[in-house]
Amino acid sequence: MSDIQFELKGDALPMDHAWTMYQGLLTLAPWLADDEAIGIHPVLGIHTGGGEMILNHRAKLVIRSPAARLNDLTQLSSRKFIVSGHTLSLGASKIRPLTQHTPLYAHTVCTGSEDEKTFTKDIIGQLDKMNISSRFICGKPQKFFDGEKMVTGYSLMLHGLPIEHAIRVQQQGLGLHRKLGCGIFIPHKSITAVGAIDAV
Repeated sequence: MSDIQFELKGDALPMDHAWTMYQGLLTLAPWLADDEAIGIHPVLGIHTGGGEMILNHRAKLVIRSPAARLNDLTQLSSRKFIVSGHTLSLGASKIRPLTQHTPLYAHTVCTGSEDEKTFTKDIIGQLDKMNISSRFICGKPQKFFDGEKMVTGYSLMLHGLPIEHAIRVQQQGLGLHRKLGCGIFIPHKSITAVGAIDAV
């Protein structure tokens, strides 16, 4: 597994754009729907306060992919697609290996549970099933559209991970909706950023 990073050119996106971004990318690469290992990172921008975010010249689209699909993904450079009425274009691509550092952070993790107590139990169960040794910090709830309805996810910090476990989490992810930016972990410098209660 690696991350392939594209320059992303466009003016703006809705704050809740994960589903429409995925649908737009499917017009360029329909095979994305068939590869369960593919994960599409959240796109970052500047919140305007009106339900949209502005994309600046540093905006990136990052896709986590098995090695076998990287060549297919590089073919998306210079392609254009539409997301919620906004025309976006993909620039040059760069492949980045997974990090060997901890702690790890995911902007959103969704298990299908709406309340934090049940979500926490879900995460403990998934980590146990993956034989992952980690402590975690659960952040604030976030609502997003999954293509059918509004669902709840939480930001999540994993810390105290052995390196081999950190690699496994990045490869496999946690929870549902990987193509909507959920359960995709990246390195983070501080466990205080999530600002929530520590759990085991």
